[in-house]
Amino acid sequence: MTSPADRRKALEILDAAMAAGARARALAALLGVGLTTLQRWRQQFAGVGDGLDRRKGSPSLVSHRLSDDERQRILLTCNQPEFAALPPGQIVPVLADRVLYIGSERSFYRVLHARGVRRQLVGGRLRS
Repeated sequence: MTSPADRRKALEILDAAMAAGARARALAALLGVGLTTLQRWRQQFAGVGDGLDRRKGSPSLVSHRLSDDERQRILLTCNQPEFAALPPGQIVPVLADRVLYIGSERSFYRVLHARGVRRQLVGGRLRS
């Protein structure tokens, strides 16, 4: 997270460069932030603003989040000999044919990614 002092300095640099004819989008890219981020920073300092980021963020409690047991079941399923060489895009349809739903394909990828496992079918071959 960028401190308010650093944000103020970035805005000063932005204002000086724009006064000299530079474009805001190019300056944002040079600073390594998005244009909307710079606009939000400017709003935070508007009037008597102190530059603090007061966004609430996303709620941490999500009702449909996978439980630890569900994540474990996905990992156990992916590590079964039958599925060990398949990516989630092939595992989930096989399970669906068996009328067994453990999670979506995206959930499988998310759980595997969290464990540092990459499975992707590239050119007909599995890349781990």
